[in-house]
Amino acid sequence: MPTNVQRITAAVATVALFVGGAWVASGFSIDLPDASVSATGATSDEGLSVNLHGARNDTGNLIVMVFDQAGPFTNMDYQNTVGYLEVPASTFSQRLDFPDLNNTYYAIVAIHDENGDYELNYDETHLPTEGYAISGSNDLYSDPVFEYSLVEPGKVDLAIYYWQ
Repeated sequence: MPTNVQRITAAVATVALFVGGAWVASGFSIDLPDASVSATGATSDEGLSVNLHGARNDTGNLIVMVFDQAGPFTNMDYQNTVGYLEVPASTFSQRLDFPDLNNTYYAIVAIHDENGDYELNYDETHLPTEGYAISGSNDLYSDPVFEYSLVEPGKVDLAIYYWQ
């Protein structure tokens, strides 16, 4: 049976390893370079900047649509967006800049269009078979709501979600 001194020594050693390990680990970081694409052809830190993360493969394209009105957002009407960019899919982080979008709040929808048909495809149970991300989305089980999806201009991080 361990003595109280042994127990205290073990507790102190455990704390030292835990704190020391966290301190050592905090010195390691990975800064992934952002791949930049701009709606106006110029990279800028002004306006809206969307960072997409989590594409599961390099197949197809990543499509980002920016809306400033509820109607086109609800219908996913890409012809009535205030910002639209399409880039080849990559498993690396993608940065898409909309430097001219800095006047109001915006709702953002990103789709990983793996088969190139410009639509978010669904299976027979109505679950998406391709990845997507929606700004401000906290509930993946209900339809997106424009008012909850609004974000202000600046840097927005979106993780692409896949049901399958």
